[in-house]
Parts: sequence; C-alpha cells; structure tokens
Amino acid sequence: MTKLAEQKRAKALKAAVIFGLATAACYLAVFANSGLVMTYFTKGGMYALLPVGTAFLFSFVHGAFTGNFWSALGIEASKKVTRVELPATQPAKRVRPRPRLSLSA
Repeated sequence: MTKLAEQKRAKALKAAVIFGLATAACYLAVFANSGLVMTYFTKGGMYALLPVGTAFLFSFVHGAFTGNFWSALGIEASKKVTRVELPATQPAKRVRPRPRLSLSA
C-alpha cells in the first residue's frame, strides 16, 4: 500500500471514530431524555421543525460515520466513468410495396 493510501485510511479511521462517537452521543442524548423529547416534539406549531432538524442531524452524523468507516476499510466507490461507444450504424432501408392498380374484366 502506498504512503498516500495509508495516510488517507488513517485520516478516515480518525474521522470514523469521531463521527461514531458523535452518533452514539446523539442516540444516547435522545434516549436519555425521551420524556423531554416527546414533550417538545409533539407540541406542534414551530416545534414541528424539531423532529425534522433532528432527523437531518442524525442523517448527517451517521452518514459521515458510515462513509469514513468504509474508507478506513479501503472500500471505495469506483471513480472511473465507463462509457460504451456504440458503432455508428445506418438505418436499414425498408422496401415498401407500392400499391398497384389492376383491372380485372
């Protein structure tokens, strides 16, 4: 493994640990204060933004943890773009029957 890849993995591991602890702290805070959370989250009005904001916060923190976790393990998404070039083809010529007039006696 190259030195640059090792540094990238070490940085990702450090970030994964930090965001993992932040994720655990978020869940701990919500579950430890479930009464307070229920009181304010169910009031309505402007308090309806609290669950939405909490969902965004949890999504960001947990997503950052997950992304850094996979990077620390060395699993990355493919960065190259594969483009399939199809050969240029000309449309096939269709033979259309022409209507013919026939006289029968």
